[in-house]
Amino acid sequence: MARNVKRELENERDKQIEKAEQMNNLMSVIDVLTEQLTDKNKLKEENETLQQQLADERKQRLELEMKMKEMSKLSAGVAKKASQDDLAKALRIYLNISKRKTVSKREAAKMVITEMLNSAKLELPEDIMEMLDHLDDEQAEAKVVNVSGNYNDIHDNGEVKGIKA
Repeated sequence: MARNVKRELENERDKQIEKAEQMNNLMSVIDVLTEQLTDKNKLKEENETLQQQLADERKQRLELEMKMKEMSKLSAGVAKKASQDDLAKALRIYLNISKRKTVSKREAAKMVITEMLNSAKLELPEDIMEMLDHLDDEQAEAKVVNVSGNYNDIHDNGEVKGIKA
């Protein structure tokens, strides 16, 4: 009877050891699952953070593209304005020089410049347009003043005063 009881106790002990091993294995599985769940949550948070960063970068890129378009428009406008300013400067110089030419040459110059401006649909400052309008006007004959010797400066008084040594 003692052997039977001892055998039963040993069997019971073996069952309890096996049950303890199963519990240890289940606890290991739960630990692995918990770790994987934690990793999954971290990855989910990282994914959400990265998606937010991507959305922010897209928004920033769109803003930069919009600013680039505006800058392109602005620089094109500045370039156009600069080229018109250069044209205005060149025309102003040409018109000032042309004042000394004969009437027929001034009429021809006025016609050519007017036609170019009309065909190109350019608008110039008022002072240039005024000069152009009066380019072919009859002008009083230019005064010719002959100077001999040294002189200081010329005034609109019709004479030149020289320096006497």
